[in-house]
Amino acid sequence: MKKNAIVPKKIKGTILAFLLCSVFLGPLHAKENNADITVIVSSQIRPYVMALEGLRSSFRQPLTIYYLNSNPELIRHHLSRKYYDPVIAIGPEASILVWSTLNPDDKKIALMVLDPQKLLADPEPCGVDLRIPIKDQIYLIKQRLGERRKIGILYNPVENREWIEQAQKEGADLGISVIPLPVHKRHEITKVLSSAYQNIDTLLFIPDSTVISMALLSHLVKDALLHGIAVVGYNHFFIEIGAVLAFNIDYERVGILGAKLAKDILSGSQCGLSSPPFEVEWNEKAWKTITEYLSSVGGASGSEGEVP
Repeated sequence: MKKNAIVPKKIKGTILAFLLCSVFLGPLHAKENNADITVIVSSQIRPYVMALEGLRSSFRQPLTIYYLNSNPELIRHHLSRKYYDPVIAIGPEASILVWSTLNPDDKKIALMVLDPQKLLADPEPCGVDLRIPIKDQIYLIKQRLGERRKIGILYNPVENREWIEQAQKEGADLGISVIPLPVHKRHEITKVLSSAYQNIDTLLFIPDSTVISMALLSHLVKDALLHGIAVVGYNHFFIEIGAVLAFNIDYERVGILGAKLAKDILSGSQCGLSSPPFEVEWNEKAWKTITEYLSSVGGASGSEGEVP
């Protein structure tokens, strides 16, 4: 370019924008790349490994990774002696260790944990909750299965009373009836569900330690199907045993979201609790079985909508 050449205003603006980005974003990238990020993983089960892979794929620098089942006391010792920025826990056991070892003001993130506020006794934890918001679940059930559904939910009140109350509120707002089916012991489940068949047309399973046996779930889903009840579950296993709909959490994307939260912390932003990324899985065969059953007994099934 000649010494006295005139630079067009558009090019000047582009150059200025580039320089400003370099000035303000450069230190942030440097801080992110130089951060000492430590990851504590509860165990090497597939969901945790997938979350870890999503996490690692989002950082340029290597991460310091400890597996809790190898030597928990040694990990606790390391955490108590050195400052980390931040510590990311994958799984409930790892999260409990991190929250019990570090100071309240230390930067820490919990991934792959159900109801972290309760588990960690922290009203404002940073991380990703494995609990899919009930409003989203009811909305998608209404979209796919039709209007005016009557959704029964098996649950232990000690564990999920507040969640069920929220489900009833969200259901009422969407024109859906949520019918609580409380059980305190596993042996009560079959009797409670059999009595509820006449009052429900949908059975939504939620994570609950009382209703967790794979053999029991398989029996309950098949029995509900024989009664024309549409079952909705919270992972792909439910589709395999006859559920019409399942909400499947994407564990790798949980890790990617965890990396974003870590970068937010490093940039000085506030970090709260995020909902899990998930996909909706549909079982056309099970839905056809239900609609055929309802037609044979003179019932009416809801109209199928579209998943967004």
